[in-house]
Amino acid sequence: MTRIELERVLTLNRVWQPLTTLVLRKALVLVARGRARIVCPQTFQIFNWKQWIADRAVAADAHVIEADYIRTATMHVRIPQVITLAKFAGYPNAGVPFSRRGVYERDNGRCQYCNAVVHKRDMTLDHVVPVSRGGATSWGNCVLACGRCNHRKADRTPREAEMSLVETPQQPTREDLLLRGVHRNPAWEPFIGKAAEVTSASTLKS
Repeated sequence: MTRIELERVLTLNRVWQPLTTLVLRKALVLVARGRARIVCPQTFQIFNWKQWIADRAVAADAHVIEADYIRTATMHVRIPQVITLAKFAGYPNAGVPFSRRGVYERDNGRCQYCNAVVHKRDMTLDHVVPVSRGGATSWGNCVLACGRCNHRKADRTPREAEMSLVETPQQPTREDLLLRGVHRNPAWEPFIGKAAEVTSASTLKS
């Protein structure tokens, strides 16, 4: 795969709260179509595509750090690291509702008993404490399991089945799910967690 399909860009809603990360190709398409704008992580200045090219592109024969630029036939364009949607996309939920997809992302797509990679279409949800014994369908009692381990454990606790959990299940934060399995770019830090709340509040007041 090419860099444009591997690099990820932090995507913010209209009031600068983190929503997701997108592959660079998708982020560039949104910006080029006017559906998003690029944010400079250092100055918080906002650019549309033409402004970004004018400000952050250099000639093709210029000496640059290759990892920071996309090369075209006529220029090097600085890779955007953060974009914000041009239209309001709603506020993220304060909490993280329980879901099968959330469990998959929290557990990073790995069986919590054998640590094998599990494809989404093959995932099963295991109740650590079986439902038949009062176990709840909740973040703290459900884990991703491959079909083999789920069948082996059956209607027993991990101790009874002599199986160990890779990690103790717990409710994730929004940032946990947002960044799970994604390389955390240092340029995203001002927009994530408490810093993001401050940035968002100042945006709303302006």
